Amino acid sequence: MDNRLTYEDMLKICETINIHYIPDEQLFYDTIDHILENPENESASEIILETFTALLKLIDSQIKEIETKVNIQPSCFKGCAYCCYFPIITTRLEAKLILQYIQSLPEEQKQDIFEHLLNYFESNKEQLEKVCSIDFHEDPQFKFKYISEQVSCPFLDRSSNTCKVYEVRPTPCRTYLNYCHPNVCAQSLMPRETFSYEFLHEFYMTALNEVLQEFLYEDEDLGITFPDDVFHIDYLPKLLKEELCNKS
Repeated sequence: MDNRLTYEDMLKICETINIHYIPDEQLFYDTIDHILENPENESASEIILETFTALLKLIDSQIKEIETKVNIQPSCFKGCAYCCYFPIITTRLEAKLILQYIQSLPEEQKQDIFEHLLNYFESNKEQLEKVCSIDFHEDPQFKFKYISEQVSCPFLDRSSNTCKVYEVRPTPCRTYLNYCHPNVCAQSLMPRETFSYEFLHEFYMTALNEVLQEFLYEDEDLGITFPDDVFHIDYLPKLLKEELCNKS
């Protein structure tokens, strides 16, 4: 007998979450206060990266806390990558921080990811031009149009269906979860049963912005244009390619 949640079950749970379990924004400020008072790194750019990773982990922990309160568990599992073909929209700041994280990795791992990205942009050039031209501001069907092309995320290792930057995967990847039968993702490009904790994104970005402003007037070149990088949003593949081209 299948005891997995139904769509109707999820509607009721979503209503409960929306009413009772919106996280306290102060948790995000407490996290950045702790980092600023007890930094593990010395340079401003490293502290900003430290903050970035800490806030992403906080999103994960907040989701787990909500799941515990409403007694649900995701049916997502390692190797399932249907959602890795969704349009991932981020700020330019986040794209830069992901690349900074890659630069901080051991040499072999770093080179592997950069080679993977080079191959990705070469092999998906025409499809990427097509999907990244879809106007996500104006076109209400942009998600379906993007997913229909089946262009994977730049960081998806298709040989293993795993993420090459899992520790710093963007918030859309973290907050989109399935609590019903896993087959719903296989059977539909945009399954109605899935749930998004997208309300966490605003807390995270506000806190990240606060830390960034702490270091704006330091002598160190952060490689960040403020406030443009915070407010410029676009498809992740497009932002990554632009940033990689700027560095080459």
